[in-house]
Amino acid sequence: MILAHPDKCVACHLCEGACSFHHDGVFQPTKSRIFVHDLVDEQTYVPVTCFHCADAPCLSNCPTNAITRDADTGQIAINDDKCIGCKMCMVACPFSVIGFNEDKNVSHNCDFCGGDPQCVKICTYDALEFTDVESNEWMIRLDEAERPRAEA
Repeated sequence: MILAHPDKCVACHLCEGACSFHHDGVFQPTKSRIFVHDLVDEQTYVPVTCFHCADAPCLSNCPTNAITRDADTGQIAINDDKCIGCKMCMVACPFSVIGFNEDKNVSHNCDFCGGDPQCVKICTYDALEFTDVESNEWMIRLDEAERPRAEA
């Protein structure tokens, strides 16, 4: 997972440029798979990428099954050949981190650049970190709270 440290982010957007260049050969933030959110009132910047959610609403809302989960890594992937560009995954994503490539008419998400995330490499402020993250206590509690209870 790409872990963001908002207290270190200066909104230089180099991560977005590195991402779009790696995937599409252009420095174009609209083609990036990482997004820097500017929270003006809080005076902070938050870079975000796909969280590869356990419940993955994008996956369950894709009408063509173009979105799959790797059984070994748990990573969510979008198959360009199956994607019809309906953007249902974008609507379903609670974090708004699914992007859309207008040229290809397909959705895209962070794929960790095949294990060598370019956004992390270029971030000179150490605002991004590529790491294995264990579920936080609050995430575990949230999962438990959302599970249907067994009927008595």
